[in-house]
Amino acid sequence: MRRITFLSVLTALSSTFYVLENLLPFPVPFGRWGFSNSVVLMIASEIGFGDALIVASAKSILGALFSGRFLSPSFLTGFFGAVSASLVESFLARFDFGYLSLSAMGSFVNNLVQLIVISFLVGSTKTFLLFPLMVILGLVSGTVNAFLASRMGGIVFENYSRFFFAQKKATDGVAGDRVRS
Repeated sequence: MRRITFLSVLTALSSTFYVLENLLPFPVPFGRWGFSNSVVLMIASEIGFGDALIVASAKSILGALFSGRFLSPSFLTGFFGAVSASLVESFLARFDFGYLSLSAMGSFVNNLVQLIVISFLVGSTKTFLLFPLMVILGLVSGTVNAFLASRMGGIVFENYSRFFFAQKKATDGVAGDRVRS
């Protein structure tokens, strides 16, 4: 029950980031800064694949519902991008990558999958001309996400892990497997 509460709180936080970042201008159509992915990055790094996938999916759906974009092209690109990034980040977290490396790889995969979805939706591969710009913007937002995730991870897991988890695996340095329920 505590784990569900914990994931619900993190999903609400990430969904709030999702809605608020809609207020920020972005230079590429259908694009977003993706700061809501910082919560997913923290979960992928500190907890693991299943929970990161749940929060990535839930925050994309809830954020799109709250912003009125559910099932729109921006929702589809964001959803598949966030899910693919959470998969990559969770997998690479097992190999002791830091937040910045995980975020950069997650951002790269997120942008690649988004362009694949966009090219499918518009029926043209010319959308890949945006890829270099999206990679550069993704590195900027990925760096911010890594900073946010590291700050949140420190606050959450140093202060609240005993409340949310029955057993704390704690600080043995094993990335992607820091806590168990």
